[in-house]
Amino acid sequence: MMIIYKNIMKPITIKIMIYTHIMKKTMIIYKYIMKIITTIYKHILKTMKKKVLSSLLALTLVIGALSGCGNSNAGNDSAGSDGAADESAAQAGTESETGEEGQSAEEPASETAAETGADFSGVSITMLNTKSEIQPQLEAAAEEWGALTGATLEVYTIGGDSSPAKEIGSRYAANNAPTLVMGDPQDVSDFCEEYGADLSGESWAANGGTKYGIMKGDVLYSFPFCIEARGLIYNRTAIEEILGEAWDPASVTNMDDLAALFERLAQAGMELPVALNMEDYSIAGHYLTQMYEEQDGTLATTEKFMEDLKAGTVDLTENVRFNAMMETFELLMKYNSNKSDPLAADYDMNAADLAEGEVAFWFNGNWAWAEISDYIEDGTELGLMSVVQNDTTGNANVNTYLCGGATKQVMIDKECNDEQQQAAAKNFLDWLVNSEAGQNVLVTECSLVPAISTITQEATNPLARSVQQYAAEGKLFDQPSNYPGDHWATVGAIMQKYLAGEKTREEFAKELQDYWTGLN
Repeated sequence: MMIIYKNIMKPITIKIMIYTHIMKKTMIIYKYIMKIITTIYKHILKTMKKKVLSSLLALTLVIGALSGCGNSNAGNDSAGSDGAADESAAQAGTESETGEEGQSAEEPASETAAETGADFSGVSITMLNTKSEIQPQLEAAAEEWGALTGATLEVYTIGGDSSPAKEIGSRYAANNAPTLVMGDPQDVSDFCEEYGADLSGESWAANGGTKYGIMKGDVLYSFPFCIEARGLIYNRTAIEEILGEAWDPASVTNMDDLAALFERLAQAGMELPVALNMEDYSIAGHYLTQMYEEQDGTLATTEKFMEDLKAGTVDLTENVRFNAMMETFELLMKYNSNKSDPLAADYDMNAADLAEGEVAFWFNGNWAWAEISDYIEDGTELGLMSVVQNDTTGNANVNTYLCGGATKQVMIDKECNDEQQQAAAKNFLDWLVNSEAGQNVLVTECSLVPAISTITQEATNPLARSVQQYAAEGKLFDQPSNYPGDHWATVGAIMQKYLAGEKTREEFAKELQDYWTGLN
């Protein structure tokens, strides 16, 4: 009878699982489409609003001129003007619609043109944005700052078939570089000495600029746009619901603690409590790079370690950090919810599973909130913790720190942009850092963790707040700006075979060493 029962129930169970999977996928697609529609709607709404405000401003100027009020400034849009026209201009550049981005319709602009002390009337500058998810926010910020200074700032992003390095390189090849050049640390590092303006004297340089920006000798060449960090994202709410008791992430002090927790979750009904991505940038660019950065936790040692790898003087099979990190990775593989087919793992599905409590842990960074937030329910508590290891030889902080830093850098071009354009670009960065409106752009509108210590606004989502706390406590391992450009893709392909169980740790170590020595 049991055999008959199993034969009947097995196909039914499989069909139910397939149906559930299809429905979850359908919901992901639905939410994604709705997200796109909402973004388009907001953009249209903002555009319409700005056109109306511009029309009102023009009408105000005409009326002012006809009535003789403020006629000494008629037609003058400079920073030094005052009166009703300036007040209207300041308001026109402010995102202040009731219910939009949490601001009130009656809320005035935080600054006026006079208060900025800057007049860049007639100056046009451009900005390359390589964080496409915040393009609408930066466009709105450009308009707000432009209304204060009289300048025009055009923000553009790269196409899907390009990359920051390709875009920057092609712009310089065409002698048409943007004024503000946003790129990954390596990209900016490659171009800054030849093309970048000296930013050492800027107001924010001593407050995080020199710590997180690109330095060449004593010269600061970049504005660190945001801090990002990676580790194990945990769903505390799901863990406590499964275990039936309170859980403190601080109780996980090493890999053995993590393994015991995984087993408890499995016994309680969450058989596979971990989500692992399969993308090369995730496993090679985010996970493996922790191994380099955690050798002893200093940037100098990280850079020397990579040079030793190139020289062929490192045996990874004997390296403490490599083996400890891979041991933890193998634990994550054991409890991976995608372990039946790890190279078919779906990023959005992983985000949904974590948010909905189907899994308890997901290796990722605070940037993943953009996807998680589509599925999260109010009251769900998330956070970031270290990728804990058993062997901490040479670095006692590996189980209490995160790997992270300024993942986007902004350089000001001096080759294709004149001194006035460079000054305007510096003023825009200064406005982002030192004005309430600019800080709001970075922290609230863009949901970023600022690298500049004078920006004290609290991050707007739980993952960003986790990173913000680690940064405030000085618990971030620095990341270098000189990773080889093909590291993610080439090493990622090798590591994917390891993830799929097609290679041993020793085989992976050998191919990784071969990659590095092949760079010479």
